[in-house]
Amino acid sequence: MRLNHIAAILLTLSLAAGAQAADKTVAVVNGASIPQSELDQLTDSVVKGSNGRVKDSPELRAELKQQLINRQIILQEASRRSLDKSAQFKDRLEDIRNDLLQQALFEDIARANPVTDAQVKAEYDRLKAQTVGQKEVHARQIVLGSEEEAKQVIAQLKKGGKFEDVARAKSKDPAAKQTGGDMGWGNLGMMPKPLADELKSIAKGQISAQPFKTELGFHVFKIEEARDVKVPSFDEAKQQLARQMQNAQIEKTLVELRNKAKIQ
Repeated sequence: MRLNHIAAILLTLSLAAGAQAADKTVAVVNGASIPQSELDQLTDSVVKGSNGRVKDSPELRAELKQQLINRQIILQEASRRSLDKSAQFKDRLEDIRNDLLQQALFEDIARANPVTDAQVKAEYDRLKAQTVGQKEVHARQIVLGSEEEAKQVIAQLKKGGKFEDVARAKSKDPAAKQTGGDMGWGNLGMMPKPLADELKSIAKGQISAQPFKTELGFHVFKIEEARDVKVPSFDEAKQQLARQMQNAQIEKTLVELRNKAKIQ
C-alpha cells in the first residue's frame, strides 16, 4: 500500500466539510469517534484509485483503520500544540484550499463542456488519416562537442566499433552511459524536417555518413529498425484522446477568462 497515496486521501477526508450523519463507530481515540462511513469512504477511494490492483477485504480495512487511528492521534496532538493556529499552517491551508478550488473549477468547466463519443471518434479518425503511411524509426545517437570529434567517431564505428560502447564512452548526453545512446522509437512525421530527413537517409543497421549539427552538438546516428507507424485502435486510444480533448476545452475556457480579465 503506497503511503503517499493514502496520505492524500486522508488529507481530503480531513478537509471535508459538514457533519456526518450518526453511524457505527469503528474506533474511539481519546474520546473522539471514527465513524464507519469514514472507513468506507477511504476504502472506496483506495480501491478505485488502484486500477483494480487492490480489492476490498477485511485485511485492507484493518490496515486502513489503523491509518485512520494514527491520523486521529496526529491531529489531536497537533491541535494540543496549537499548530493549527500558526501562521505557517494557515498559509499552507490557504494554498491547499486554492488548489482544491482550482480543481473544482476545472471539473465544473468539464461538466459544462462535455466531450461526446462522437467528437472523440471524429478526432480519432482525423488523426488516424494523418498518421497512416507515416514511418517511425528506432535510433541511437552519439553527441559530440565538435565536428572533428564526430568524424573520428564515425571512422571508429566504420572500423567495427560497437555503437553502444562508443556512446557510453564518448557521448555528451548523460543518459548515454545507461542507454548506450538509445533514443527509442520516434515518428518521423512529428520531428523537425532536417532531423527527419537525416534519419530517413540512413538505412537500417547503418550509421550517419556525416555529423548532424544541432544546438546540442554534433550527432552521429544509427538506425536499429524502421517501420510503419502503428495506429492504436479506437478502443485503445479513446480514453487518452477524450482526456486530451477535455483538457483542451478547459485551456480554451481559461484563455477566454484571461482575455476578459482586467490585468494591470
